[in-house]
Amino acid sequence: MPFHLSVFLENKPGRLEKIMKVLAENKINLRAMSLASAGNFGVVKLLVNDPQKAYDELKKQKITVTERKIAAAVLENVPGAFYDLLQKLSAKGMNIEDCYGFLLNDGKTAAMILEIENHPDAEVVLKEIGVNVLDEDKIYK
Repeated sequence: MPFHLSVFLENKPGRLEKIMKVLAENKINLRAMSLASAGNFGVVKLLVNDPQKAYDELKKQKITVTERKIAAAVLENVPGAFYDLLQKLSAKGMNIEDCYGFLLNDGKTAAMILEIENHPDAEVVLKEIGVNVLDEDKIYK
């Protein structure tokens, strides 16, 4: 199962820059990210082309980082597509803890990166309900 990185950081100038410097210096490509702030601290979610290398390099720099399992659901780029997915997941008792998305190259589909920690077989359930799921190779490459 693929994963993204969750990095805890102080909400101060230069903190995000330090993380991006580690990625750049190690030739790790940023595929997508989200940043959320909660007062003095924040969490940045990183989807990168080489998550294990990124994790190791960030740890070397004493940056607080964890690996979080994800599923990448492919949705049509049309109004209501995410709503339809949420209805199906709710019916299966699944709760999305975190998500972000990006448009795929064809412009007709989008990838929603879903963190569903309480359900270890999220990819299996997504496939069962008819959702196309990107494999690790397509996510990271």
